[in-house]
Amino acid sequence: MAEKYPLVEQREYGRPEKRGGIWRKRVTRGDDELPRVAAHHVRVFRVGEEYVEDHGQLSADDPVVVGASSVTVVDRRIEVPVVVETRIPSAEAGDFTVRAWFHCTVTDPCAVVRDGVTDVEELLLARLREVPGLTEDGSDLPIVDTAGVRARIDARLTAYHEMRPSVVSGIRARHGVIEVLTPEEMSAYVEEMEKARRERLRRRQQEEMEQEAALDRALREAELELKHEEIRNLQAMRKERNRQEEETLRTGYERGAGAEQQDYELEIERRRNRFTRAEIEQDIKLVGSDPIAADYLAWRSGDISADELSKRLHAAEERWDARKDDRLRLDRDYEMTRRGLDRDDLRWQVEREDRRQELTRSEEREETAARRHEAARRWDLEHEDRLRQRQEERTDAKELHRDRREWAKEQLAVRATLGKQAIDRGLFDSTMYDAGAFINSVGDVAYHQNASQGGGPEMTQAELKGEVKGELRRAHRRTAEAEPAPDDADDADDFDPANQEGRLGD
Repeated sequence: MAEKYPLVEQREYGRPEKRGGIWRKRVTRGDDELPRVAAHHVRVFRVGEEYVEDHGQLSADDPVVVGASSVTVVDRRIEVPVVVETRIPSAEAGDFTVRAWFHCTVTDPCAVVRDGVTDVEELLLARLREVPGLTEDGSDLPIVDTAGVRARIDARLTAYHEMRPSVVSGIRARHGVIEVLTPEEMSAYVEEMEKARRERLRRRQQEEMEQEAALDRALREAELELKHEEIRNLQAMRKERNRQEEETLRTGYERGAGAEQQDYELEIERRRNRFTRAEIEQDIKLVGSDPIAADYLAWRSGDISADELSKRLHAAEERWDARKDDRLRLDRDYEMTRRGLDRDDLRWQVEREDRRQELTRSEEREETAARRHEAARRWDLEHEDRLRQRQEERTDAKELHRDRREWAKEQLAVRATLGKQAIDRGLFDSTMYDAGAFINSVGDVAYHQNASQGGGPEMTQAELKGEVKGELRRAHRRTAEAEPAPDDADDADDFDPANQEGRLGD
């Protein structure tokens, strides 16, 4: 059985950090924070109160990995053997050692991690000790009767597990082989295990000593080899220096000799090429690009026979006819293709023109509708403005009419007040002036500001004297203009407004 089953590895996570470049930083885990999983392992991430199972598909920047607080690697192997040992009494001195094999399979990794199943042996041992009557199966048998005890325990466990199967959170445990050991066998087994442990310890110590000796020997050999290598390097450097000097001298001599030989060969090759080019130029001038002339030249030169020349001429004629037919066929295909492309181009132009006209009509309809909508909206706004203006004019007319009526009422009140005060003071007793005309002419007197500001109908004596004096002068002027001048100047002086000023103060 593996040392870590079913939990292979557990890690706790802290708060994730921002990683990435300067312009693209994001919250993610490091690749080294994700535990590696084998083919039969799964990872279980705890995100809050939830447990998410992963088969190695989630990356370090996945929201589940970033938000996880811990991760656990769970072993998903099938039928993993787990050995559980317990002791039961016998009829004699000593106890039987019962060794039970269980074959476990993880069915729900999330449940295993959530319930904290870390030690399967302890859970199965507790389950084994809960089997009723297990401790009494060997109490009536001698210590040597291990076969009978094994048969009893096997039957009891088989029946018990059939009625109540072993249930561990997320793990299915199947009952397997049962072994019953006597104290002697157990002691032999323990002694054998201890002997094997001592043997392993001795072998490990021996290997360590051999490794130390080998390391020491390797160090000494390495030091000796370094010294030999230094000597060899020094000798090699001297040999290499001598070889380089010799190679330099040889190279200089060979370079000079090779350059002279190369110049001679190039000059010979240059003359040969010049002659060849002259011959080719003459052949081109005489033959040109005519293959028939080239065939005749080859026949004259003896490169081909007369039969070969005849065959070539016949083949050239056939190629010429075939090339002519191919050219005619290509011309017809090109003409048909050109006409088809012209028809397609014309159809495309007609379709484009129709589409453009359709888009133009659509835009005109939209613009007409927009203008109508704008005209209707403008007419509505103007209509509302006219209604508002009429309402304001009507309101202003009402206020003006009301103000005029108030002004007329105030003028009547002022006329009445002035007439009453003038009559009460006897201003008209010693004058030849019509009091009714004076009262009617009071409306021409400017209304005093104090009266218009709510000062009251009553005026002070000085104000009343000034108002009456001015009105009497204006009335006298109008009377003089309307009537002829009297003969007696004394009668005209009888009504002097200036002389009446003293009376107003009486």
